[in-house]
Amino acid sequence: MPRLYTIGHSLHSIDQFNKLLNNHDVNCVIDVRSTPYSKYSPQFNTNELRKFLSINHKSYIFMGEEFGARRSDSSLYDIDGLLDFEKVIKSAFFQAGVKRVKSGLNKDYKIAFMCTEKEPLDCHRSILVGRAFHDEGFEVLNIHEDGSVENQKGLEERLLDLYFPDRNQTSIFDILQGGRSKEELVVEAYQLRNREIGYKIENGAGIV
Repeated sequence: MPRLYTIGHSLHSIDQFNKLLNNHDVNCVIDVRSTPYSKYSPQFNTNELRKFLSINHKSYIFMGEEFGARRSDSSLYDIDGLLDFEKVIKSAFFQAGVKRVKSGLNKDYKIAFMCTEKEPLDCHRSILVGRAFHDEGFEVLNIHEDGSVENQKGLEERLLDLYFPDRNQTSIFDILQGGRSKEELVVEAYQLRNREIGYKIENGAGIV
């Protein structure tokens, strides 16, 4: 099973970040930020990060257009102006990105998708990108700031705990949930998380 990682740069020093990558033999960072700059951690601005990774024998690829959390295509937003992750996954740009990643894996790159947030549940790198690759049969491992990893199934369990904490307790819950399967609850949990963390166009502002 092909393996992919996700990681948030958070407020790490660049050396701490590099150590996390080395611990998992990652040699290629795919930046999935729509805007590849950080006000609070300028060491992760695209040019600085590219140079640092190159010195440390790693590749840097910006794929914000393919995998970013903000989109210029208005058809990818719902009627409330919220970016719909499920629509994004089906979009041509996203699917082109999937093909590029598969090609990179075939060239023996060990890839980590990078975004900002330290917690995978709070970031589209896991709720959007990681989910899509997991559903395609990839092993997706989310790297936490302490160096531990959580696979996507583990993250899904945390999603279920967050939104359906009583799902295993009583048969009454099953009745209330209409007899839905665990797989159906996982899909709904992703949708609920999308609504909490997804980019939303506010007050008629333009899409960026």
